[in-house]
Amino acid sequence: MFIIALMEIGEIAFMTDEKNKVIHISKKTKNLWGKLSKDTPDYWLPLWVHLFDTCEVAKLIWHNWVPKHTKHEIANGMEFASGKSIEEKLQYAGRVYAFLAAVHDIGKASPVFVIKAAKAGFPDIVDEIADSGLNVSVKKNGINNSFTHAIIGERILERAGLDCSYGVIIGGHHGKPADEAVLVERTDNYPDATGVGEEVWDSVHKELIGFGLQRAELESLPIGKVSLTAQVLLTGLLIMADWFASGTDYFPLLNRMRREISEEELNKRAEKAWDCLSLPCTEIFSSDCSMEELFQKRFGRPPRPLQECAVQKAAEVCNPGLFIIEAPMGEGKTEAALVAAEIIARRTGMGGIYFALPTQATSDGIFPRIIEWIEALRSGVSRTVFLAHGKSGFNKDYEGIKINSLLCDEENDDLSRPSAIVNDWTAGRKKGMLADFVVGTVDHVLMAGLKMKHLAMRHLGLANKIVIIDECHAYDAYMSSYLDLVLSWLGAYHVPVILLSATLPAARRKSMLDAYGSAHRSKEKKENLLASLLRGKSVKNEKQNAEQETLKYPLISYTDGNTIFEAEPAASGRNLTVELRIIDTENLADNLRSLLSGGGCVGIIRNTVSEAQQTAQMLEEIFGAEHVYLLHSRFLSADRVRKEQIIRGKLGPGDKGRPSKMIVVGTQVMEQSLDVDFDVLFTDICPMDLLLQRMGRLHRHERESRPVRMQKPVCYIMGIENDIYFAKGNTAVYGDYLLLKTRAFLKDTVNLPEDIPLLVSRVYDKRYDDLARGNLSKYAEQNTVDDIYLSAEKKYQELIAAKTGRAATFQIKKPNLKKGSMFGWLKARQEDDKSGKRAEATVRDASDSVQVVVVVKKNDGRYYTVPWLMEYPDKEITGVPSDRLAKAIAGCSVALPSLFAAPWNMNNTISALEKLILEDRLDQWYSSCWLDGELFLVLDEDLKTILLDKTLVYNEKYGLYIEGE
Repeated sequence: MFIIALMEIGEIAFMTDEKNKVIHISKKTKNLWGKLSKDTPDYWLPLWVHLFDTCEVAKLIWHNWVPKHTKHEIANGMEFASGKSIEEKLQYAGRVYAFLAAVHDIGKASPVFVIKAAKAGFPDIVDEIADSGLNVSVKKNGINNSFTHAIIGERILERAGLDCSYGVIIGGHHGKPADEAVLVERTDNYPDATGVGEEVWDSVHKELIGFGLQRAELESLPIGKVSLTAQVLLTGLLIMADWFASGTDYFPLLNRMRREISEEELNKRAEKAWDCLSLPCTEIFSSDCSMEELFQKRFGRPPRPLQECAVQKAAEVCNPGLFIIEAPMGEGKTEAALVAAEIIARRTGMGGIYFALPTQATSDGIFPRIIEWIEALRSGVSRTVFLAHGKSGFNKDYEGIKINSLLCDEENDDLSRPSAIVNDWTAGRKKGMLADFVVGTVDHVLMAGLKMKHLAMRHLGLANKIVIIDECHAYDAYMSSYLDLVLSWLGAYHVPVILLSATLPAARRKSMLDAYGSAHRSKEKKENLLASLLRGKSVKNEKQNAEQETLKYPLISYTDGNTIFEAEPAASGRNLTVELRIIDTENLADNLRSLLSGGGCVGIIRNTVSEAQQTAQMLEEIFGAEHVYLLHSRFLSADRVRKEQIIRGKLGPGDKGRPSKMIVVGTQVMEQSLDVDFDVLFTDICPMDLLLQRMGRLHRHERESRPVRMQKPVCYIMGIENDIYFAKGNTAVYGDYLLLKTRAFLKDTVNLPEDIPLLVSRVYDKRYDDLARGNLSKYAEQNTVDDIYLSAEKKYQELIAAKTGRAATFQIKKPNLKKGSMFGWLKARQEDDKSGKRAEATVRDASDSVQVVVVVKKNDGRYYTVPWLMEYPDKEITGVPSDRLAKAIAGCSVALPSLFAAPWNMNNTISALEKLILEDRLDQWYSSCWLDGELFLVLDEDLKTILLDKTLVYNEKYGLYIEGE
């Protein structure tokens, strides 16, 4: 082992001629290559120049881009000599980051890396390095392939005296840290491949380390250990700097004939690249005006009671943590979260927000509101925005911001600059999370818990922001497992999180509060916390206490450090009394004939796509196709967007355009993504929280008049057979247990929002099981009820265990802040995931997990668009499609039936589709940014195809279905 200190090697390493500012380095080090290109064989990038570039980029990132909160999190994770001020610690942390950037590729100074130049067609470079006295002969050995330059670099630095908690950052800068520390140590046993321990290579390594210390303005290697959270954040920042410095658009290759370059020229090279990158400087995005002024300026109205309470609590807490806002629809939870985020950002120094929603449709719906809020900030500072879902290119608001960003006149004064811009560098799939303000599906938050390459970049993006998650009740046990895991990491980073829900079970509230604080609490403290959530009430009166707890609504639960508080704001929304009527599904048509005799707008929600398709087809025959509309997740995106626009236009706010008679048949997509108003609602039975969500579409808007038979809101519930049995499709989707409990607590009327908390709690809280069985005994013998109920409960518990177990397969571990290390952090079989679809599918256990793009292959062997496509109907696709055509094709994406997305089948599905892409050479379409990484479903002229022995059919009116099912 050799120990490095700057004073020891300062004159041996990198010297600067002050007159000419030329950096003099040894010939051995000067000859080492860092970047090569077959396209420009006369140009290259010496290793030391790439290290210089990356170091300078890191300095610029730290000083201009990293938010105050993230800097503090990194500095707090380091060890310091006593007596250091906060500013000194922050300055030191920035220098450590610069040092890591300056030596990140030191492992390229190794024989096994050098000889890659010969394989790439540059044998002369290898010869020149050998002639300088460095050994580049590598013995053939299978293990040599395991020694990546990142792993070798990690070991070089550890042997120099750097703690392994820092070394693992170097080892992980290509996206995946070493699985085990032993692999790093084994580099010592193969010096002919790694150069580790060979005197001549050690001298080069010592020289490069000295260079790194000099460029970072450090006197010696960083001391002590660095925490797990700081490791992850520094790794993310290092990847960011390396990616930027590796871009030849910003840092062009140099002529190989050139052997000298000055420090001044290299500094200007970095500054010019940073200017071209155009990343806005991170500044606090909130103002310091009063709460009343904030709401008036942002939304043009004073705050409602819920909003006032949320903002007040956000302002009061000393250590903002997790906020859970539970309130009915229409209370302004979104606005409350945004203004609370402003208040919190003012104190914590966060750089932006991530606003997460369940679906692409809900993400698109909220995006314009977030942009209006950003514009209302009026800070004179441009903010980068990103719409994080696979179809963001079809969002007109987002595309408009892109165009305005390109047209922005830099000569404008600060106040005339656009507040929201799309930056090219932060607009990619892996870099989008680095934008200041991100709106997208919850998948991109949940993927922070998934073992996948470059995960540290996602953590960095989230750690910079306040995370807001809407509809947090809308995730099953599988997704909730990921959410709780991610909450534990966000808690470890001290990232403020705001969760929003109208129908949140109390058990989920408790588990999320516990998950968020788990990284900072001992086991004893956790137990005390859970006890405090019950407010110390007697176990003897548990059921009564549960009643009292669940009657708190609206409710804001929030943490201040490790302490949990509750606030009960006054409700300000309207009340709605909904009458419930249970009917047989077979009587649906007869009920509709009677109800629609005087006209009206009806919503029908079925629990499966196939049932919705069959229902729509049946009703068309009775009422006419012109009155029946179908909406579900298995329409082409372009078709679904068009259908949603038509339905929203007819049934949205206001009476203009509202038809005299209309029937909308749909699935769960109608629970959240559509702001529509039905005169009467028919729905399959579903768990209570979802049932209440569906009722939220009933008499949603104030209207001057409704049909006589629909003056009062009525919800008809279908799918209950013989009182305590359920239709097969309903059981398949939700299981019998939650449906039985929902059935047990259904009343003749429901008062919204008053009844929401108690009804939801009774279904999800096990303390009500006995009461549920007692209620069900009205419909069958108690013994029969007990047998059915206990069997259903057992299956439900087994399902939950299976879901959470399956979710854990690819999950990272919870943050261990005492013994944390990134070794083995991502240890799992890494699948090639160019499109990102495997990752997105992995964090969802739902039927819409596998998305494909539909094209038609006719008998002539050529490819065409679908016959009804807007602009390009039945258009032949030759070669790489034009940009406009590719965008239209990409708009023909659709979710495959749940069979193909099932856990045991999903990889088979993706593999079969990928095989077809290669066989038909459709991968040439990946040259288009609109089609890059997509999976294609190729239909014949009859719009059919066979996938995994199933015949799939697409129909413009009914969507995608499996023939014969």
